Amino acid sequence: MFLPLNFAASLVFIWQPVGSITSVPMSGLGRKRSMFYLQIPLFIAWILPFFAETVWELYIAASIMGLGIGFMQAPIATYIGEVTLPQYRGLLACIAYCFLTLGSVCVYAIDVIVGNWRYTALYCAVMPPLTAILLYIIPESPIWLVSQGRYAEAKKALSWLRGWVAESEVEQEFKTMLIHNSPKFAALVDNEIPSVSGGFEMDSNEQVKNETYKELKDEQSNVTQTDVDTGLEITKPKKTEDEKEKDTNWSGNKKEEEPFIRFIGRPEMYRPLLLSAVYLYLSNGIGVAAFRPYLVLIFRDFRIEFIDEYIATIAVTTIGLVGNIASVVLMPLIGKRRLTIIAIISCAVGCFGIGIYKVIDDYQPIPPNMTWLAIAFMIAIFFATNLAVGHMPWVLMSEIFPLRGRTLATGVVAGFGNFVQFLGTKLFITYVDEMYLSGTFFMYGATFMVGLIYLYFFLIETEGRSLDDIVTMFRGKQ
Repeated sequence: MFLPLNFAASLVFIWQPVGSITSVPMSGLGRKRSMFYLQIPLFIAWILPFFAETVWELYIAASIMGLGIGFMQAPIATYIGEVTLPQYRGLLACIAYCFLTLGSVCVYAIDVIVGNWRYTALYCAVMPPLTAILLYIIPESPIWLVSQGRYAEAKKALSWLRGWVAESEVEQEFKTMLIHNSPKFAALVDNEIPSVSGGFEMDSNEQVKNETYKELKDEQSNVTQTDVDTGLEITKPKKTEDEKEKDTNWSGNKKEEEPFIRFIGRPEMYRPLLLSAVYLYLSNGIGVAAFRPYLVLIFRDFRIEFIDEYIATIAVTTIGLVGNIASVVLMPLIGKRRLTIIAIISCAVGCFGIGIYKVIDDYQPIPPNMTWLAIAFMIAIFFATNLAVGHMPWVLMSEIFPLRGRTLATGVVAGFGNFVQFLGTKLFITYVDEMYLSGTFFMYGATFMVGLIYLYFFLIETEGRSLDDIVTMFRGKQ
């Protein structure tokens, strides 16, 4: 007994939402340890096909692979957002996606060269152990360590991430990281107590004394805050005694935290959640993410005679890698918002082009010397997808959520993205049966245009902005 083609092709994606949601409780392990331990299911998923004797073992391997990929998405996006400076965050996230596309090209190429899917899986099984070794070397996220009260480790990790510099060189950034991410210093964000100035060191066991706040209160008449990413100082008047009495006492104790359910309803949470969901539907629910498993069959339907369909698959995927590289170059120059608009328009044009091509081809077969048009439209879709549409939602997820809800929001949104990818992959064959290939691509093109309208009005520019600035913009204060 075999699963239908559309279900088998989407089996990896159906388990990814489960992995994404399940990864939320694992945040207690930390970003680094989560990514380290999650190499185990990826290794099992790659090695199992080599020894598989029945098709159901392949289904199990695909399911484990889906879980492993889902597990990894939230920790990776969160880690990148927390360890990088604003001017490099988008660049490094794009480079990470470049290697994702490069991995796809390598898997296709290995399969063509080896000609045996079992050995292809065996060679790919080498990557999880190598990744685990690299993850063992890198430090934990300093922001996560600070949120856990492990200050000495956080300062050491920050020094490593900034180029193995002395701890004194990251003193100012570390102070601001404490203010914005440590529960003990969270009150500083709301001007409840004065900023810490001068030399400041704290190990994981040291407690903040009440007298420290009282002395600082008497010495300073204004609250000086420093942006967590840029280091820019902002001075604001301290609150009056009545205001302080209402908010918190000067012992440094934090006021009662807002219930998390109510926190989700705040603009800085629900607005980025909705934005990410819409963008992820464009990225995963339609277009390349939906029809990639059927790419060879699509090229076969195009009746391209001058190139083998497997080679054509590798070629267009390689073009996607070029799109990733272009994204790395263009993002710092024109920003994420403009890059998104350009990429979505290009995807829509490519989808409409293939739709028109197939309408003509179904009515009267296109001559063999003109079938290159189908390749050209497909190249446009792959290039534009890797220019922004495919990876930009994941880049944004690493920077648009506030710290308190970052892990949960990233996991939930990643789960939603994986679920719509499962639906898109599973329904592709159904769409083609009902609307033909031409109607399917017309529908994709129209959906891209509707999504473009939404993103034009609601996608903010995050390039070069600090995490706090981005949260403030979603909150509606700027």
